[in-house]
Amino acid sequence: MEHIISAGNMKTPWVNLDPEKGLIELGGRSIPENTESVYRPLIEWLEEYIAAPQDTTTVRVDFEYFNSSSAKYLIRFLEYFTNIRNSGKEVIINWYYNDDELLEYGEDFQDVLEMKFNFYPAKEFKKF
Repeated sequence: MEHIISAGNMKTPWVNLDPEKGLIELGGRSIPENTESVYRPLIEWLEEYIAAPQDTTTVRVDFEYFNSSSAKYLIRFLEYFTNIRNSGKEVIINWYYNDDELLEYGEDFQDVLEMKFNFYPAKEFKKF
């Protein structure tokens, strides 16, 4: 599998998808004009990854801001990790937030997906 790194920009998230380490990271801002064009490749990568995941997969979600269209794709993206967990592998989801709205999104996603998230206040937005 390919290790994907993308720096992102003012409208699209930065991404680090490392299959060797079982590390999935994304964050920054997500307000693209065409949300599907941003998230479809990530979901396709994840569909391949879940076929042979590492024993432990660590997910870092570290957004400064995302719009409602991105939220829909983000929950679809995170939903794949329930498949990994249900296969007996460990999944760690670390959700960083800089305001109450992002914290609430994380808590809502945690409830919908029935997965435990670790919540951390973001001090600054670091890329991988």
